[in-house]
Amino acid sequence: MKIDCQRVKEIDIFENFEGYLILIQCKNYTDTKISIDEIRAFEGMMSRYPKNTTIGIYVTFVTDGYSRLAIKRAESSKLNLLLTNVSNMHQDILNYMSKKLGKDSEEENYIIEEIIFKAEEEVHAMNEDHKRRIANLEKKVDIIIENQKKIARKIEINQSRIMGNQNITKNN
Repeated sequence: MKIDCQRVKEIDIFENFEGYLILIQCKNYTDTKISIDEIRAFEGMMSRYPKNTTIGIYVTFVTDGYSRLAIKRAESSKLNLLLTNVSNMHQDILNYMSKKLGKDSEEENYIIEEIIFKAEEEVHAMNEDHKRRIANLEKKVDIIIENQKKIARKIEINQSRIMGNQNITKNN
């Protein structure tokens, strides 16, 4: 079995497996939940492909990463849509794919494991990218703080000079 995996604009992983198209979207939100609008947008992207042979998997980094309405939308979707998170992703995808395919052979499980591995790689890459961005932002913040300290020091020096000049003027 050959797995054809590529990245397309709207999704992170685009794979063909056993006549199924697997679409995986990963989001690295840590302070906000996936909204119903984001699930609708994913469904819209999924609807471009054959309904019965397309499986969409949406992955977040946090356990409670979906709004209540997003979960309801996914559960009521007429499309094959799985919501999961990094912690449960492996088992959730394995269970969902096994259920959808209705097969449980070693070969199919191996290929499903390959799909999961690719999803995990994508999530790991996103996490590393997120860490790099945070480190870069922290460096920029440090530079800004240092510049603010220098400016504050210059203001203090200039204020001292002004106050000194005012005192000299008063004494004359």
